[in-house]
Amino acid sequence: MDRRMTQKIRALAHELGADLVGFANIGRFDEAPIKMSPKGIMPSAKTVIVCAVHHPDATMELEGGEHGKSQDFESYSVQYTMNKKLDHISFTIAHYLDNSGYQAVPIVSSNIWRYRNYKELDAVFSPDMSHIYASVCAGLTEMGWNGLALSPEYGPRNRFVSIITDAELEPTPLLPGGTLCDMCGECIRCCPTDAYRKEVNGVKMLNIRDVDGKVYTHKFANKNLWRCAWGEHFNIDLDDEIPDIVNEKVIVDRIAQKGWRGGEMGVCLKVCVPKSLRFKDESYSPYNRRRRLIADPSLPVSREVYDRMSVIGLQYHADRITIVDYNKLLEKGYTPKTVLPGAKNVIYVTAKAPSAAEMPEELQSGMKSVIGEALNSGLGYANYDIAREIEKMGYSVLPNMRSCCEYINDFVTYDLTEGESVVSYAIITDAPLEERDWYLEPGCDEGNALTLKEKLSMTVKAFGGDMMGVAPAERIDDAVAQLRPIKDGEPILNATDKNTIFKVFDPVVREDHRKLYNTGDYMKDAKNVIVIGMSYPEAAATRAGREPAESVGPFIFSQSMVQTELAFVGIEVVKELKRNGYKALITRDLIGMGSLIGSPRGLYVSPFDGAIEAVAAGLGELTYSGTLKTEKYGINQRVICIVTDAPLEADSVKANNIQKTCADCKKCITACPMNALKADEMASLVIDGKKFDYIPLDTIACQWASRYVLTNRDGFDRLGATLDIMPKGKITAEQLEEGLRQRDPIIKGRPGNAEQCIIECPLIYR
Repeated sequence: MDRRMTQKIRALAHELGADLVGFANIGRFDEAPIKMSPKGIMPSAKTVIVCAVHHPDATMELEGGEHGKSQDFESYSVQYTMNKKLDHISFTIAHYLDNSGYQAVPIVSSNIWRYRNYKELDAVFSPDMSHIYASVCAGLTEMGWNGLALSPEYGPRNRFVSIITDAELEPTPLLPGGTLCDMCGECIRCCPTDAYRKEVNGVKMLNIRDVDGKVYTHKFANKNLWRCAWGEHFNIDLDDEIPDIVNEKVIVDRIAQKGWRGGEMGVCLKVCVPKSLRFKDESYSPYNRRRRLIADPSLPVSREVYDRMSVIGLQYHADRITIVDYNKLLEKGYTPKTVLPGAKNVIYVTAKAPSAAEMPEELQSGMKSVIGEALNSGLGYANYDIAREIEKMGYSVLPNMRSCCEYINDFVTYDLTEGESVVSYAIITDAPLEERDWYLEPGCDEGNALTLKEKLSMTVKAFGGDMMGVAPAERIDDAVAQLRPIKDGEPILNATDKNTIFKVFDPVVREDHRKLYNTGDYMKDAKNVIVIGMSYPEAAATRAGREPAESVGPFIFSQSMVQTELAFVGIEVVKELKRNGYKALITRDLIGMGSLIGSPRGLYVSPFDGAIEAVAAGLGELTYSGTLKTEKYGINQRVICIVTDAPLEADSVKANNIQKTCADCKKCITACPMNALKADEMASLVIDGKKFDYIPLDTIACQWASRYVLTNRDGFDRLGATLDIMPKGKITAEQLEEGLRQRDPIIKGRPGNAEQCIIECPLIYR
């Protein structure tokens, strides 16, 4: 048992913002169904790490309500930030373990599900594994009657995430069970769907056997999850009449008839407070409040709070923090939807989004997507973490108060050039903070003996990147010139859905043609391209779709999350270049060779995006599938590119020795259900004097499976998809439209693939 690694993981989790951290030995999951078990996902697992973050109390106690209000909230949108924050924690810990020589599988916080029974798994809304149950197994919580996990610190006001690993870590003692839920009945009384009175099929039991043989039993209501999800997941109006029987057909029919209203603030989560923590204060809220530290408002706020704000802001890409007297907003006409009693200040966390105006219009969306993802996610984390720091001091907070940002120009002004914009978040608090306005952006460190390239490399490492390479602009442009006869003008079908999620797909399909770009299209005086790479945990790939769990969620999550993390790294490199007086533009698909993959977390770029740019920057070799292979990580990494006018020393291109292995293997070619890799059209590329074989990809055929998931043969079957349409002859817009209309409305918004060309490649194993 590695107690030192246990403490390292605990410290890392808290540094990343976890409020609670627990460890469960794998034996505690012995009674879990194998298809939802950490042992099913990773048979070599020894430990499950569980991390929790908590909902701010004022958000829970002041927003939402029984009827009419639970779908009308503002600060409660922080729950989406909490999910993203947990994803960041899960991926970062798994990445750390992976780089430390352990196997690790990060599990997404929410939303990659098997909606229906799958093979022997008799369950609906099934995640890869239950974080709620895992939190009990890790000694953090007990089960409440409402099916929520209650912690002694926060009651049910937690959200959880899990990481599976073969590291043998010290388990956290289990809670006894039955000590936190006293069956007060508030969840039963207040549930707007009557989920605890109607269609309750007895009691569920969670049994956990500890290492000493003692069995801990937790009992809770076996509710109908379709009914429970009426407002919270399917966004149907809770003020409409809800039938006595709710099932999938009822859900689909109601959405088809009336559409949706919006997500719900979980009322069971709102009203449940353990007896030891709850108290009533009708002047503040009609609902139970949680006992916690209360600060003396007559005393000044510790200077540590301002320091912590700065540290958090710098960690998550904020340029500036501004504290404004709350009454000044009221004087400007602000009418808060949610009133925080005794509110004194608004804290603005802001950043300037770099301009993409220099780029052609068709390229601007790529840079805006990366910048927007980095800044919105980063400032969301900063907003949430700053709010919790203030709450820990005994004050009340309402984070995610975006309505306050309508007044941002009255209090926070930036000198903006053409195309620049400001991203902002706001917190309302009763803390008696001083009005302040300070910049976090450091100046250029003049006199530093490091070269610019060394500074950039340090920035990459500091924000989690694993590798960085530099290619001269001419080297990239020469590769593009060789690829143009092969790929330029390739037809691509882009489809959008006129309907919302959970309605039948109503497609609009447009035929476009691929256009390749060189560095001058981004920046006329471009000198270099910086390529940044980050690995994702090997086990997420090697275990994707494998028996016994057949889970593809961790692979999908890792593919998506590594791109978010790369955006975080990339924006800091852009800032470093600009501090040193250079221009910088960021993109995931610089030369335009990429494609898009459908996922429950939205579209993300394919494993092929940026691979040729990475080869040109000396990061690794090119495989037959078109992915990047590096010495340390195999094909388990993704990249992002930055075009700059900075003079930087170029890295040498590596000899492509791996292609002899690819020629003997060809599993990527034979595994593709669409036969999208055209081996008979193989071409040669010469990059910096090194020769590479390049196999063209039929993008339309690839996207039939990977973006539009019209065949389940590329991994979607592991999520329970049954639709399996194989195209006949050349794929046309009409054929794609016909196929998309057959997509299952329940799962069309949660497509998921474990691309066979990736997971069948032996290079996923190091």
